[in-house]
Amino acid sequence: MKRTGASHHGKVLARSLLPALLALLAAHDAPARGSSPPGTGVDTPLPAATREPRSASWAEALDPIEVASLATGATARIRLYGLDGEVDEMERMRLERVVARDGAQHVLAARLEQLVVKAAHHFGDAQVIVVCGWRENAGRHTSGEALDFKLRGVRAAQLAAYLRGLPRAGVGVYTHRRTQYVHLDLREASYHWLDASPPGVTWRERAIRDPGQQKRDASWTPDSDLPL
Repeated sequence: MKRTGASHHGKVLARSLLPALLALLAAHDAPARGSSPPGTGVDTPLPAATREPRSASWAEALDPIEVASLATGATARIRLYGLDGEVDEMERMRLERVVARDGAQHVLAARLEQLVVKAAHHFGDAQVIVVCGWRENAGRHTSGEALDFKLRGVRAAQLAAYLRGLPRAGVGVYTHRRTQYVHLDLREASYHWLDASPPGVTWRERAIRDPGQQKRDASWTPDSDLPL
């Protein structure tokens, strides 16, 4: 009888303590007030910041210029500037391959190429027809600083008049009915002339008076060469 009474008393005591134990366990497992639920909080990684590439709106608006060699018939559509407004070296190489007359690529001055493309854009993206680029024993042609060319649909006199407004450039216009092209070269002090020589003949050129030369040349900056 004593064993039975003790057992009954223990069961009653356990049943009375059970609610208290359950409440204590629930309180221990509950999240603290104000804490964040799983998967949130300051440790969540943020997306990596991306840097926008530099762009030049004027360069994005440019169309390619078609360049053709009068000597070889080779042609290419050249986009001299990348979307960032910088000269594209690969496009320069393509232009130089088209200009070459002897099958070998000859490096031209980047500024010379810029001025030719600037003129083409000025006259409505006109096709550039190259008469002569690099040639041996021919002064600035040999150093890659001169180009003889035409623009399709533009008179040589009109093209030359535009080029004479650029700083630090030499501009010669060949006026014979069988030539009708413009020579453009790079130089510190601008100099301009007329040449009426027929093909294969050299007559004395006639200088064109240029009273604004010094002021115009002094105003030159690299941006002067851009087709803005």
